[in-house]
Amino acid sequence: MRHAPRWAWSVVLLAAAVVARADDAKPKDPPKDEAPKTAAEQYQALMKDLMAERNEYIKAMQAAKDDEERQKIFNEKYPKPQKYAAKFLELAKKSPTEPAAFDALSWLCINVPGTPEGKEATEIVLKDHIKNEKLGMVIPRLGTGPDGEKTLRRIIAESPHKDAQGIATYRLAQVLKKDKGESQKLFEEILAKFADVKMYGGTLGKMAKGELNEVRGLLEVGKPAMDIEAEDIDGTKFKLSDYRGKVVMLDFWGHW
Repeated sequence: MRHAPRWAWSVVLLAAAVVARADDAKPKDPPKDEAPKTAAEQYQALMKDLMAERNEYIKAMQAAKDDEERQKIFNEKYPKPQKYAAKFLELAKKSPTEPAAFDALSWLCINVPGTPEGKEATEIVLKDHIKNEKLGMVIPRLGTGPDGEKTLRRIIAESPHKDAQGIATYRLAQVLKKDKGESQKLFEEILAKFADVKMYGGTLGKMAKGELNEVRGLLEVGKPAMDIEAEDIDGTKFKLSDYRGKVVMLDFWGHW
């Protein structure tokens, strides 16, 4: 058997050393559990944890055998938003220019409005995100408390988005119901300018009409009932006024 010359082994060892050094020089990917996450990924991770906790709670409640067990599950497993508040606020403050920051702040405004985190989130939204196109979703929460009227007027003046202006106007009209004149004027403005803006699965126009009936005193005891057009269980159309002079029981119900 022929043996390779010594110089050949030297070349092999040298090549191996070069490869080893090249491998050492390459940046190594951090372990997956230590990999940095974007603000959006962090937000999604928090929401995933929260939903998992809620699903676990619902599953446990469905499997409960009696009220005593359900009460125990409620006390021990009901997902408390406050548990996540500090994490959402930290995310928003660490990545203030990322879209996920507004999502985190919105979650705080909606779910923990009266807590220190919720109040700070409200301040940040009004300071840095008042022109955000998604502001409409949190306006009902922003327009509460002693500064509600001031906040709503500011949003109407500063937001460039129709839906935000409309929702803020609607909430302001509700806040000012004691001043029937101004409240009525604002609801009428909604019908004229923001009737098609959506809120709570409906439109501001439809909701404003109902509010106007109340502000105008049409729903007070002793006032004639508004006429209603509908179909009975057989599909026959009728009006409430068709039964004038008779005793009528109205049953209002809906699905939520």
